[in-house]
Amino acid sequence: MVLTRRAHKAILQWLPNETITEIVQAAPRSDQASLCRVSKLFRDLCLLILYRVVGLEADASVADFGDTVLSNAALAGLVRSYSVHFPRAGMAHVERFSQVLVDSSKALVRLEALSIHHMLLTDTHLEMLLRWTFPHLVRCRLGTASSHWNDTEEQDTLASFLIRHPGLENLHIQHIPYALERSSTSVRIPLPRLQQLRCPPRIIPSIVALRLKRVQLYWNNDDLDEVENTFVALKAMTASDVVDSVSRNLPHTRTLQLQSDYPPLHEAIGHLKNCLPRFTGLAFLSVHPMSRVLYVREGGVSEEINVLSDACPTLEACRLRRRAFRKVDGMWETCCLDVFNELAGLSGTI
Repeated sequence: MVLTRRAHKAILQWLPNETITEIVQAAPRSDQASLCRVSKLFRDLCLLILYRVVGLEADASVADFGDTVLSNAALAGLVRSYSVHFPRAGMAHVERFSQVLVDSSKALVRLEALSIHHMLLTDTHLEMLLRWTFPHLVRCRLGTASSHWNDTEEQDTLASFLIRHPGLENLHIQHIPYALERSSTSVRIPLPRLQQLRCPPRIIPSIVALRLKRVQLYWNNDDLDEVENTFVALKAMTASDVVDSVSRNLPHTRTLQLQSDYPPLHEAIGHLKNCLPRFTGLAFLSVHPMSRVLYVREGGVSEEINVLSDACPTLEACRLRRRAFRKVDGMWETCCLDVFNELAGLSGTI
């Protein structure tokens, strides 16, 4: 972007700061950075935009950002959203970045959204971060790559963190150690504004949330004995079989997403045929394996979609394996996965 001195004076004379800000927001981030050097006014306006939403990968940019906000409280106060992604190439020095992430996050006093990939935090550093309070936090995604925590005091940190953040609307707890999950169920955690939740199922009975609209759960074999308790707790908010429990305890479910490598899809269809009639308003159903190696059965998907449609006439769209379908004028037609995800409300992330 090239801005002459005459054009710069004309902009300052005829356009209010609010209009200039809207124009800058529409420009690419590289141009926004260039505009910072035009004048003091442009620098002040562009910094507000550049630092409001910060998305980084765990490389030198994380360290540079940490140095900046730790040495400049004014810039740290501009940040509203801070997300750090795990680089595709992997990272060998997680320990070093963990400390930087904790220190830089704690410096962001006006933070509203925090998202740190679970592979970037050790259990010790996650515990340090969970002891901090972010007064304005509404969206949070945290976790650790560790399989367990050893210190009893640390195991209660997750519950304490959530209790101190009642304004959360979107919460994603990823790969929290089993011991931490279990200890957290002994307390009640009021989250009156929570609308979207993604977490291990053992956390559910502890959550008190009456405005919950969307839930995604990480299931594993150790959680099967908690199926009934989990869905009874969900019903209060809005070695059993998961789908059967959902249909009995949450019959008004509108979107049901099943993702597993076992049983094979044709066996799952047979089981769903018996459970789906209990749902009174199910509109969107997604059934696909977690792995990229897909089980393909001779006979195609058309027969299976008809079986599901007969069992649940309220279905409007359905995904089986890598194929998606939607009902148009009473007839099933294929559609792309993006269209299905948009219809079912699965295109966003928690």
